[in-house]
Amino acid sequence: MTSEPETTNDAQSRSEKIEKILAREEELIPSSGFLASVMERIEDEVVAPPPIPFPWKRAVPGMTLAACVFGWGAVELVRIGVPAATRFSLPAIHVTAAFTRPVEQAGWVALALGVSLISWLVSKRMAGRSGLL
Repeated sequence: MTSEPETTNDAQSRSEKIEKILAREEELIPSSGFLASVMERIEDEVVAPPPIPFPWKRAVPGMTLAACVFGWGAVELVRIGVPAATRFSLPAIHVTAAFTRPVEQAGWVALALGVSLISWLVSKRMAGRSGLL
């Protein structure tokens, strides 16, 4: 309970110190050529030609054609692939009971390693975005 007034006093003393430091600082004045260089850049942007627009009139027919080709390919794949898949059969695989248990355990180990790897990659990516790494 005694730590609360101390933290309040510490915060007040810190803010007072900051106020003193800020009160002593000089006014910030830009360098002599700053205004002229900014105005020159603005004038350059005003004089610059507008950007070249994207050629939608040429691109839309190509995108439409590509969408039609992919759609037609999907229809043909379904039309030919579904009947062919029903005629396809895999041979039956016989696994002994002595082999099943070690394979099952290895699967659980692989799953645990995969989950660990994914969580490590996600945490590394999040820490990289925040600038910790």
